[in-house]
Amino acid sequence: MFTAFILGYIFGFFGSVPIAGPISILVFSRGLEGQFRNGVYLAVGAAIAEACYAYLAFWGFSEFLVRYAWIDPLSKASAAVILLFLGVKLFARPSNRSEVSRPVSSNGRKRSFFLGFTLTALNPTLIATWTAAVAILYSTEILSFSPARALPFSVGTCIGIAGWFCLLLFILARYKSRFNPSTLDKVVRAMGVGLAILGLVFASTFARYLMR
Repeated sequence: MFTAFILGYIFGFFGSVPIAGPISILVFSRGLEGQFRNGVYLAVGAAIAEACYAYLAFWGFSEFLVRYAWIDPLSKASAAVILLFLGVKLFARPSNRSEVSRPVSSNGRKRSFFLGFTLTALNPTLIATWTAAVAILYSTEILSFSPARALPFSVGTCIGIAGWFCLLLFILARYKSRFNPSTLDKVVRAMGVGLAILGLVFASTFARYLMR
């Protein structure tokens, strides 16, 4: 059980390091904006949703997605709408040269948590990612597979993902003041463009599905 937990933690932590996906971009932008607590709640929501995919990968859930092929494009369409909205919002945000960390209301924390959870849950391709990760793990023969180990593996995954993003936010909180505010504004807007591009990619996947 403990080995499954540790392996889940390692996969979750190091698998989240590349700042390329929508959650990574959003957490990073929250840190640049000084909204560190918001970023933590966003990361925790995403970590819980992704841990669910890691859990399901242990049970061969990818067969379910093959059987119901419409789930993937429909999820992509929903994610596209959310990402395009967030991308435009970040790009059009007013400049704040004297930005400081703002207090976070309970409502703001809930919104951030559910945004992270929803965006991740709407990306069923993660089941393929985690199926591949589980396959790699299986091939190493480090861990003997059984349904009982799925839960500790997914819990480790959740803590690993959240741990990386919390570390990222800590680094940003410590060193953000060293950067020029105008440069930070440009970076956040560039991230907004990145989110919008990801939204368009998801939208194109849905469009191709409709044109079959």
